[in-house]
Amino acid sequence: MKPKWGVIGCGGISRFHFGGLEKAGADVVHIADVNPDAATPSVAAFGSRFSTDYRDLISDSEVSVVSVLTPGRFHREICLAALSAGKDVVCEKTLADNAAEAIEIAETARASGQLFFTAYMKRFFPASRKLIELLPSLGTLFSAQVRTYQPWGNFYDPVPLGDEPFDWALERYGGAVLKCAASHLIDLTLSFLGRPESLYAHVDYVPETKFDRKATALWEYPSGMVVSFEAATHPLKRVGYERNAWDEHVQINGVDGRLDLSIVQWDQPEHNAALLVHYDNTTETSTEYRFDAVNPFHVEIAHIEDCLTRREQGGPTVVDGYNVDLVIESMAISSRERRPVVLDWEVRE
Repeated sequence: MKPKWGVIGCGGISRFHFGGLEKAGADVVHIADVNPDAATPSVAAFGSRFSTDYRDLISDSEVSVVSVLTPGRFHREICLAALSAGKDVVCEKTLADNAAEAIEIAETARASGQLFFTAYMKRFFPASRKLIELLPSLGTLFSAQVRTYQPWGNFYDPVPLGDEPFDWALERYGGAVLKCAASHLIDLTLSFLGRPESLYAHVDYVPETKFDRKATALWEYPSGMVVSFEAATHPLKRVGYERNAWDEHVQINGVDGRLDLSIVQWDQPEHNAALLVHYDNTTETSTEYRFDAVNPFHVEIAHIEDCLTRREQGGPTVVDGYNVDLVIESMAISSRERRPVVLDWEVRE
């Protein structure tokens, strides 16, 4: 049966979701936002009903799947209400404000039997999928380096605190570089390599604020492999794969080869394609995989629409969302307490 979508939240991220829903031919029957003006274009485009109270959308008997696109601090309340009403859920990242909330959402979703997707769209670049396909060819893995450097400006030199809007990231995402910037690359790394056993991290904040501007960590795996992970805000104008200041890269090394993934700017993916380079140590040759540029939001929404129609759970799942939230929280704890943290994966995969 074709899913009937209800979308809660019409802020900045919603245009990518609505674009994907339109391209997938999805049936959006109800839209909710506290700001009617923000919702008007999408309500008109889909011919949807509109509510200012998300509870009216959740109680709509025609809605079968609820898409949660609000700031993260509202995710727990809305997701639990949607699951309680027997709806499937699509939740924009991050899943929750903290690991405890993520555990509650994950356990409730599993007990409900409903389908639940956490929206981490960078898995849907063709280059990301090809990396997973080629990963076994690397043989035994021994190291990986992951970075996400995002051009937010200079948060390192002394800044007059009264003139800088340090609260926006906390209001929208519950954090800055870790939750807003790093969460996608954390999910992508976990999708490639699985759950680490422990980690050691340092998180750097703008002095006298809760605005995390840089985070560096070592993820340790039982095999002895270590992932070096770093996320940072920066002011460098011409660095990165596209030389546009957006610098996201994953490198995975094995005894039989190497995979290098360079990711394009998330909100302009139609301009270029992510690049994957595979070095084969047997032939001592490198192969570049250059795909057509795609919008990964559109690919993700098409995938979710298909899963909902077939009633099959695909990824990223609610557990994938929990995994990211636990890593983020563990990195903050490690930094604050200046110690390694053994990860307690309370929710099983």
